[in-house]
Amino acid sequence: MAETAKLQLFVKASEDGESVGHCPSCQRLFMVLLLKGVPFTLTTVDIRRSPDVLKDFAPGSQLPILLHDGDTKTDTLQIEEFLEETLGPPEFPSLAPRYRESATAGNDVFHRFSAFIKNPVPTQDDVWMSLPPLEQSLGSFQAKRLPGPAELCSA
Repeated sequence: MAETAKLQLFVKASEDGESVGHCPSCQRLFMVLLLKGVPFTLTTVDIRRSPDVLKDFAPGSQLPILLHDGDTKTDTLQIEEFLEETLGPPEFPSLAPRYRESATAGNDVFHRFSAFIKNPVPTQDDVWMSLPPLEQSLGSFQAKRLPGPAELCSA
């Protein structure tokens, strides 16, 4: 990346309007940039208090948004691909998985987790509804005392 390239990541603000909010996609891109060690500017956007912040460069877009030397990117997966292609070795580490199937599985887990976290009605969520039976099954397993190191070493 050229020395003059500027990155600015716009993410959802938390309830206080300043710190990073609970948007999984925003958190994901924030972590990617931190892990790569790329210099960037983080801007939290409180849509409730300042809805017009993005109108000049990304009207109607949802967060996260990446600005790279004035070029606007709004799709999370495309932003990740862009970062990996543009900000890769040798200057920055690659975060791409070795196998394509790993990326597909990771994205699937991420999207399901995001849907689970964002669901306003947990009782209508299949994952949420499967937790009580799972907890009951695990409860009987967890109630059993597992042997500790002393018992295992004395055998």
